[in-house]
Amino acid sequence: NLDLLLQILCDPNRTINRLILDGNHLTSDYTNAVVHLAEALGSKSSELEELHLWDFNTDNEGVHAISNFVKTASSLCVLYLHRCKIDSVGAFFIGESLQTNTCIKELDLFNS
Repeated sequence: NLDLLLQILCDPNRTINRLILDGNHLTSDYTNAVVHLAEALGSKSSELEELHLWDFNTDNEGVHAISNFVKTASSLCVLYLHRCKIDSVGAFFIGESLQTNTCIKELDLFNS
């Protein structure tokens, strides 16, 4: 359930270093899910080191939200967006976020 996941991510007493949602269909509205996920991750000082969002069919709004999170995620080293169907506008958002976040060591945009 997306609401439960968002609640857990916003919990100030929890530390999550790795979030893997590969092929996870939390909702049929991927864009809404990705936007809320990015907002939840950015709502507190995150120690997230890895974010895997494989097979999330989102639009540019969702990619923009993730990119905004990536810009401020100083501990994020691994970002997998495999099979997310990111278009050229979304790729621009990702590229822009990588100019700010210099911690990313691994980026997977395979089949995006």
